[in-house]
Amino acid sequence: MKKSLVIASIVLFAISGCVRSLYPLFTEDDIVFNPALIGTWIETNSKNMWTFEKKGESEYTLYHYEAEYDIGGGKKVVGDTASFIAQTGILGQYNFLDIFPGKPETKIKNSFYNFHLFPLHTISKIWLTGDTLRLSMLDNDWLQRMVDNNAFKISHARINDQIVLTASTEELQQFVLKHAENARAFPNPVILHKAK
Repeated sequence: MKKSLVIASIVLFAISGCVRSLYPLFTEDDIVFNPALIGTWIETNSKNMWTFEKKGESEYTLYHYEAEYDIGGGKKVVGDTASFIAQTGILGQYNFLDIFPGKPETKIKNSFYNFHLFPLHTISKIWLTGDTLRLSMLDNDWLQRMVDNNAFKISHARINDQIVLTASTEELQQFVLKHAENARAFPNPVILHKAK
């Protein structure tokens, strides 16, 4: 198996549980820049790193460095570093993070191919306490169960077994505020510690 396919499979497996959204979670008025987020954060029990750098007045460039993965037979691969645009904001009493892809470092020189690429947002609830950052992404499995059981209605599309939210920013905000305390909606936070 080619290295790029292995990396893509690992990334897909890692993110398959999070919900993606067509629209951002924040309006310009909701964005709150938090300088304490700037720096490099290392995931507990992993070598993955997240580096936040200030970009403009209200957003960050986020670099995500993937850890080394053992693919068997003594072979290991290291994922590529990817860049994202990240914004933080406060809705009600909760802090959230909205991440969407930045421009790739190496652009494919095929306008037809590039036309088909569309950045989607991921929504996370975050807790920042000193040198500890906890991040919990909105869970796809929970959302799919709730939608399938008609527990609520939210605008969405299905792509294979994934839900992509198509709700407006205003609807998204109402939705995440309603479910912000639900540990099934925002489960198992990833814990990161700031690098010294």
